[in-house]
Order: sequence, then C-alpha cells, then structure tokens
Amino acid sequence: MTNRQYFFRVFRYLKPYKYAYCIGALLYSSQLFLFPLVNSIFFGGIMAAILDFSFASVVDAIWVMVAMLFGVVVLSGIGAYLYAVNTAYGIRDISKDIFDSFMKSTVEDNKHSGEGVAALNTDVNTASGIFGNEFIAFLQNFLAAVFSIVAVIVIDYRMGIGALAVGLIVFFVQSRFAKPLAQLGKAQLESTVESVKSVSNIIAGALTIRAYNWQDNVLIQFDRGNGRLKELAFKQAFIGMWQDLFNTVQGWLTLVYVFALGGYLVIAGEIDFATVMMVLPLASAISGAMSRIGATFAGLQPPIVAAKRIFAIIDSVSNAAKVPNSNKWSTGLQTNPTKAACASTSGHNINISDLSFSYKGAISETIKDISLSIGENEMIAFVGESGSGKSTLLRVIVGMYERGDVNMEIGGLPFTAENIDEWRNCFAYVDQDSKLFDMSIKDNIAMGRRGRASDADIHEAARLANAHDFITEMPAGYSTSCGEKGASLSGGQKQRIAIARALCKKAPVLVFDEATSALEMESECDIMKTIEGFRRSHTILIITHNLRSIATADKIVVMDKGCIAESGTHEELLARGGMYTNLLNCSEM
Repeated sequence: MTNRQYFFRVFRYLKPYKYAYCIGALLYSSQLFLFPLVNSIFFGGIMAAILDFSFASVVDAIWVMVAMLFGVVVLSGIGAYLYAVNTAYGIRDISKDIFDSFMKSTVEDNKHSGEGVAALNTDVNTASGIFGNEFIAFLQNFLAAVFSIVAVIVIDYRMGIGALAVGLIVFFVQSRFAKPLAQLGKAQLESTVESVKSVSNIIAGALTIRAYNWQDNVLIQFDRGNGRLKELAFKQAFIGMWQDLFNTVQGWLTLVYVFALGGYLVIAGEIDFATVMMVLPLASAISGAMSRIGATFAGLQPPIVAAKRIFAIIDSVSNAAKVPNSNKWSTGLQTNPTKAACASTSGHNINISDLSFSYKGAISETIKDISLSIGENEMIAFVGESGSGKSTLLRVIVGMYERGDVNMEIGGLPFTAENIDEWRNCFAYVDQDSKLFDMSIKDNIAMGRRGRASDADIHEAARLANAHDFITEMPAGYSTSCGEKGASLSGGQKQRIAIARALCKKAPVLVFDEATSALEMESECDIMKTIEGFRRSHTILIITHNLRSIATADKIVVMDKGCIAESGTHEELLARGGMYTNLLNCSEM
C-alpha cells in the first residue's frame, strides 16, 4: 500500500461520524482563517477613522471587531467540541481493531506483548494525527491561506500577487525542512516502539536477569536505545533551530514586502494607508499559513509510519480467526448467552480422523495422520519425549490453532472456522504456566464463565479444585488480588485457582497440559488426586511428566515425531515392552 492509501484507510474510521466531524473541523478551522479577516477589517476601519479624526468611527470599529470576534470564538468552540468528540470515536475504533486482532490471533502468530502496548498507546495516538492534530493543522492553514489570498486580491490585486509570491517562497523553503524532519520522526517513532518492547522484556524476565547477574548488560542495552533517541532528538533540535530562524526572517520579509510595495502605491496615489493596514494582517496570515503547510508534510510522516505498523498488526490476523460475514467489532470475548455452553448434540465423544498440522513457515508437519476416538468421560493421557507433538495435538483439539481443514468433531459438532466459539466452549484448558490476571481471585475464577458466574458457582468450582480452604484463610478471601501473573500466590495455589477457573466453565472436557510440572512432589500429588476426582463427570485429556500418575487412565497415547507410536492401557503397553515401557523406565531412573 502507498502512503496515500494508508492515509485514506485511517480516515475510513471516521466514516460513521463523517458529517459531525466535517462540520466540527470546518468550524474549528474558522478561527485561523477568520481572525485575519477580522483583523484586516478592524485595522482598515480604525486607520480610516483615525485619518478622518472621527472618534465615533473608532468606537464603531471596535464594537464591530468585538462582535465578529465573539462570533468566531463561539463557532470555533462548537467546532472544537465536535472535532474532539468524533476524533476520539475514531481513535477508539482503531484501538478496538488492534485489540481485536490480538484477541483473534492464534498462538502461532507469536505477537510480542510490547508490540501490543506500543500499538495501543504510541502508534494509535500518533496515527490519529492523520485525522487529528496534523490534519486539522493542514486544513486550518490551507483555508487561512486561500481566504487571505482571495481577500488581498479583492482589496488590491497587486498586493495580492506580492503576498502570493512571498507565500510560495516561504512554502518552498519550509518544504526543504520537511524531508529530514519526516525521516527523523519516523526513526524516533520506531526507536520508541523498540524501547517499549525492550522494557516489556525486562519486566517479564526480571527474575532471570537477577539470577544471571545480567543487570549491567540490560542497562547497557537500554542506554543504547535511549542514546539513539537522544541522538535523534538532538538532530531534530538542530534542524528546528534553523527552521525557527527562518520563521523569524519570514516575518520580517512579510513586513518589508507590505510596507515597501504598499508605501510605493500610497506615494503613487494608487491606494491609501488604510488599505496597507488592511493588507498587513492578511499578508502575515498568508506567509504564516504557507510556512505551516510546508511543515505539516513533515508532521504527517510519523502518523503514516504508525498507520503502517497498526495495519500490519490488524492484517496479520489469519482469515480463519476473523468472524465470518460480520462487520462488527468482536474480540472473541463474546457475551452471547446462546454460546455460553458446549453446542454438541449427542454426548461428548471426540472423533479425530487423519489429522495433520504444521506451524506457519514450518518445512515439515508437527503432527501427522492422527486418528483417535475418545469416549465420553474417559481419561486419556498423552506421553512422549519432548518435541513429540503432545502439546501441539492438545492445542489443535482445543481449537487454539484455527484451521479449516482439521477433521474433528465432538458429539456431532464439527470443527470449522464458523463455529470456533462453540467448539472452544466444549473444553476447559489448564497449562503449566497457570495464567492468572492482576485482579481478584473471584474475578480470575469467574473468567471461566466469561464473568457471568455467580458467587455460588465460584465457590463450588473452588471447592472441587480444593482451593476454597486456602482462599477463605486469606485476609480478603475471594477478593484477594492475585497480583501480576499471580505473583502473590504460591505455585500450588495458582494451579488450583487455574483448575477452579476451568471447572467454573462447566465444559464437558478438561484438558491438562503439564499442569503439574512446575510443582513440588506433594502439591503435584494433591492436584493429581483432584484431577482423578473429575473422571466420573468429565472427559479428561492430560499430559504429564509423571507417568506413574496416569497408570489408571482409560487410554495412554504414546507420541513420537508427531505420530501415534502406540496406545492402550498401562498394563497393555507394559506387556508390549515398547516405547511406553522405555519412557517409564527412564522416568524412574
């Protein structure tokens, strides 16, 4: 896409508000092109009154100016309100689309958290300049230049031609500053985004940084980024110094032109001095407006760069993740009550046929030709060496990777891009990281029901996960904050709350992906006992490094290089003496 296409694509966010925005922008701009007209009329009137020695005419000129200024201020104020409100709507809608893309992105899209922070803050605010401050500055100055040139030509065409000539000279010089300033603005925006990503990495890896005494190295990297920003700021200041110097020269150039040409015409008897005074504010407005128009081209470059970054994020969402036949904003966090439960029609048997899957950009398939039948309320364990495809298979089954060619169904409900929400409602997923959010324990558990869980639902889920007792022993009980990433809780507590959240969802299938790998032996045994207790009411899919803990599973699936190497019960697999036996022996060494 060209810069022009990005420019108009950003403007399309204002389409629902176009009439109010346009009226607001025009009225808001009126102050810049009407004030010179008001000043021109006042200066001309007051000078004529003084030359006629008429005090009454002076008073009349003052009252006329006050009335006109009041009108301009009122119109401009109304315009400023309409402009600000509708610009805020546009910014909101851009932010929604960015957030939507992150919510719809699949696990393999691998977006950086710092990229999201930068996009929702730096990039959105910068890109909004296309229909915000930068555009309104261009509109105000363009209208001011046009109105002032027309007004001067009407007053005296010779003064008008001179004013236009000075304005074009000013525009040409200012446009010379635009290119280097635009390049610096682009570099500064990119460096700022990289700094945000760097800080995000530092915060996320703070414990690792301390463990390896890597603070000095991180500080050096951060200082290097800050040094780059400082260098860019110095260059901008240097160019800005020359730009400010020219602005001063430009003001004097305008005065010289007005009084030189105007004085000549007055001496020649072509015009009177009152006419010169009428031209003066208009000529100043022309040169000032042309100067700012030239500078605006530089000001529009960072917003266009930010727009490119924003649309790169929005457009990166895979087609399968987009809501079919819908033009409304949707985050995947939908509150439609008809989608609150699993939509399967005949129990919860899971059937998978000839399933293969590869990550984006991968040369070979991660899982290949998987066919599997899982009965309702069965416990199926997946084991295998690291990299064998266990976690990938479970994530595909849960619907984290959205592919339209996956041949799966649960209870008669097929897996398709169109019913991805209904499919995911059939599963509750718990992984080893136990993602908790910086809010209360109650709210974290309630997320299992998309925030609509009652206190009774939350307490029931906590009891089933054996979490209720330690929660109630906390000073704030269920209102206790989990802290960022659950920092205020122990590993076992976090895992039990994550399990409670999964149970609160009331999904028929529970999925545990190495859910106990980060826990000590006692906590792991307790949680495995808890999981065992769900077998009568749920289908359970589990991955664990502790093979003895899944000996009672209805079926154990052994994965190797993306394929099912063997499957059966614990006793059947031991009798075969194959890969499962080798894994079990290695785990006990």
